[in-house]
Amino acid sequence: MPQQTHQLLVTYVEGQTLATWSLDGVAQQEGDQFKVQPGDKIAFQFDGPGDIAECVLISGQMQSSCHGSSPFIEGNRINLKAHSTVNVGQQQGLWGFTVSFSAHNGDGTTSFYYLPDPEVDVGTLPPLGD
Repeated sequence: MPQQTHQLLVTYVEGQTLATWSLDGVAQQEGDQFKVQPGDKIAFQFDGPGDIAECVLISGQMQSSCHGSSPFIEGNRINLKAHSTVNVGQQQGLWGFTVSFSAHNGDGTTSFYYLPDPEVDVGTLPPLGD
């Protein structure tokens, strides 16, 4: 199966701390899961006021059968400003992650935002015909 690059768009609005997200153009809700395959990539994009000042992704296991603290080759604490595309490793299972970031305001200050708890399910797709 060919590797895919999934587009995860984080949308933030001035005055609202919680950000929302969509995956490959489909709006998602807090706690939603999305499925990827080992070797896939996830490209993070941000849409909102001001330029991103700082941005970090932190991940953790959602199942005891997961190996390691992150499904991403880059680790479980990733600077998304420096590395906006992350690589999915070979470990299968369910991981959660959060994204905390700040954006420059027009007056020289920054505002802080938070994307809570998307979950990424790394695993094999069922055989065709099932």
